[in-house]
Amino acid sequence: MSQMIQDVRVSVIIPVHNSEKYLGQCLQSVLHQTFREIEILCIDGGSTDSTPEIIKRMQSQDRRLVYIQDPHTGYGHKLNIGIDRAVGEYVMILESDDRMAPHMIRSLYDIAAEHDSDITDADYAELFCHQGKEYLHPKRKYPDKGYYGHVIQYTTGRDRYITTYGIWTALYKKEFLRRHAIRLNESEGASYQDLSFLFLTSLFAEKVCHLDMPLYQYRVDNTGSSVKDDTKIWEIVGECAYLKKDLERRGIRDAYIWELYYTRKYNAYYWNYCRLSPEAGTLFLKIYREELEHDQACGAVRREMFQGYMYQQTFFLSDDPDQFEKSAHNKSRATWAAKFCRLLESTEGRDIILFGAGIYGSELADLLQQNENRLCGICDNSESVQGTEKNGFRVMPVEAAAEKFRDALFLLTSRRHTEGMKRQLTGLGIKEANIISAHDW
Repeated sequence: MSQMIQDVRVSVIIPVHNSEKYLGQCLQSVLHQTFREIEILCIDGGSTDSTPEIIKRMQSQDRRLVYIQDPHTGYGHKLNIGIDRAVGEYVMILESDDRMAPHMIRSLYDIAAEHDSDITDADYAELFCHQGKEYLHPKRKYPDKGYYGHVIQYTTGRDRYITTYGIWTALYKKEFLRRHAIRLNESEGASYQDLSFLFLTSLFAEKVCHLDMPLYQYRVDNTGSSVKDDTKIWEIVGECAYLKKDLERRGIRDAYIWELYYTRKYNAYYWNYCRLSPEAGTLFLKIYREELEHDQACGAVRREMFQGYMYQQTFFLSDDPDQFEKSAHNKSRATWAAKFCRLLESTEGRDIILFGAGIYGSELADLLQQNENRLCGICDNSESVQGTEKNGFRVMPVEAAAEKFRDALFLLTSRRHTEGMKRQLTGLGIKEANIISAHDW
C-alpha cells in the first residue's frame, strides 16, 4: 500500500455522482501520473451506484486518494468543498468521465513553479469510442498561436483573453483563488457553473502560461453528460446572472470588462440554444430575445462590441430570424466525433486515400491512423506540398494517386472544392462510387 505523500504540491479535485461507468479509468489516469506529490479529492454528492465502492477499493491501494461525502449534489458546491480542503499549493479539476495524459501534472507544475504563474493550462483532446476502439482528436483552446509557449503578464482588462471553456485543463494557484475570493456558483445540479469561474480567473490572473500540448482527454461520447441534458434549459441564464451580480459586488467599473461580460453572455446563450432540441430551444428563445432587447435598450449591448460570426449569432436573432435559426441548426448538428464515427461505418473495410493535405485533411489522417489504420496515402493538387511528408506519407500528385490506387476510396477533405475534385477524379478514371466527401457525414 502506498503511503500518504506528506509534501502535497498539487490537489486534484474530482466531483463525482453516479460515475461508475468511467470512474476507474479516470482515477487510474491520475494515480499513474509521473508527478507523485499529489492528493486526489473525490467529492461524492450522494451516489447510489457503485461509485463509493470503486473509490474505496482504489483508496485501499493508494492513500493519496481521499473520499469525501457531501450531501449537496451541486457541482459548484463540490468543487468549492474541494478547493477549501485542498492542501496543495496548486489545485486542478478532473471530470469523473475524463482522463489525463500521464505527464499532464508534471508538465503544468514545472512551468507553474518556474514562472510563479496564477494559471497554467494546456490544450486537450476529445476522447470517444467506436466499436470498442478509442480515438483522440486534439483541440486547441486558443485561436492565436501567440498565446502559447511563453509567460503572459496582464496589466489591464483590455489585454485579457477571457477563457470561455475548459475549467479542467488548468493548474490554478490556490493562493490566487483565495486572494481574489473566487468561488463557483453553488446552484443545483451540474450545469455550467464553470462559466463564472473561468471568467473571474481569467480576469484576475496577472501571470498565465498556455502549453501547446493536448494533455487533457475530454470525453465527448458520454450520453449522461449534463451538456446533453435537454431539461437544463434555463441554467445558463442563472449562471450569467450570478456572474453579473458578482462583478457588481466587486465594484467592477471597467467598461471593457463589461463588454467582455456581455459578449460572453450572448456567446453562451447562442451555444445553449444550439444544443437544445427544437422544442426546448423555442422556450429558451423567448428569454434570449427579451434579454437581448433589454440589454440593447439600456445601452449595455452595442453592435460594435461584436464582430464576425459573433455579430451574426447575436443580432441575426432580431435582424434576420430565419438566418439565425438556420445558422443555429447548422451548429447543432452532430459533433465532429459523431460525424467521424459515421464516416468509419460508411468506409468499413475500404482502403482510403485522402485528397487534400490541409489542416482538415491532417486531422482526418491522424484519426484514421488510430486503431483502424486503413489510410493508404495522401494526394493534393498543390505543387508546394507534393513530395512533402504528412502524417507519415509523402504527398502524391492526384494523377499518381489515381493511377496507383484505382480501387481505393478517395476521401475529399475540401468543402469548397468538392465538385471540382470529383470531376478531376472521374476524369482520371476513378468511379464516382469510390469518391466521397468527408463533409457529408
